[in-house]
Amino acid sequence: MSHALPFCIVIVEEWLNVMQQPPLVRFEQIAVTYPNGVQALADVSLDIPQHQAVSIVGPSGCGKTTLLRVLAGLEHVSRGRVIVAPETRLAMVFQQGLLFPWMSVADNISYGLMVRGASPQQCRTAAREWCDRMGLQRFIDVYPHQLSGGMQQRVGLARALATNPDILLLDEPFAALDAQTRLLMQELLSDLRAQGLCGTMLFVTHAIDEALIVADRVVVMSSRPGRIITDLTPDFAGGRRADQVRTLPAFHAAFDHIWQQIKTEVSAQMHEGVL
Repeated sequence: MSHALPFCIVIVEEWLNVMQQPPLVRFEQIAVTYPNGVQALADVSLDIPQHQAVSIVGPSGCGKTTLLRVLAGLEHVSRGRVIVAPETRLAMVFQQGLLFPWMSVADNISYGLMVRGASPQQCRTAAREWCDRMGLQRFIDVYPHQLSGGMQQRVGLARALATNPDILLLDEPFAALDAQTRLLMQELLSDLRAQGLCGTMLFVTHAIDEALIVADRVVVMSSRPGRIITDLTPDFAGGRRADQVRTLPAFHAAFDHIWQQIKTEVSAQMHEGVL
């Protein structure tokens, strides 16, 4: 769902005049500590350029989702700041579809547009276009309880993209799906990116292969408190489908490198009795 930027996000109007090709988002040495004393993030700095897709992976509880929620305005930073380019629009897709059960597929997809003041005709046209893209043409007037899990996630993704966000935030959007549907959703997201329908993207996942498939760049986080330990841009040839990417030697090399990083962190957690 799309919304205005929260007060904890700093918008620097002079930024574009100060830097050449500034990132769309900058995390500057942010830390997040919860009221119970648990430190989720520590000293995280990260630049996200425009039109880049970034995946975030790491051990359970390392602060991946917290980082995403900070940018979405759902969590406050304890230290540091987040700088976002002026007039940036955000939209978020959650692990569960979080669709409105009393609304049809069409009304769920066009909800963000309706909130922004779009006319009923504009909303209906956008809903029809996104149903066509998502393979949901036959289900435009049905309700969420009549859809499979994969279909619900397609509706949630369409609802976010229908608002034409500058940054798309995805919090483990395919984690609850069965293995086959998950692969299909990965391919769908890759296809949407190839069509230029997904711009800048921040994608949280536990799955290393998924991180490599859907993104241009993979950021690996340490165990809690989360810090960035690896920032990898795999050298995959463009224009390949997800199933083709999985056959590339570079894909397997990147997977092994990332897994060794995460395995080290998880082993340390187990040794310390954290898990």
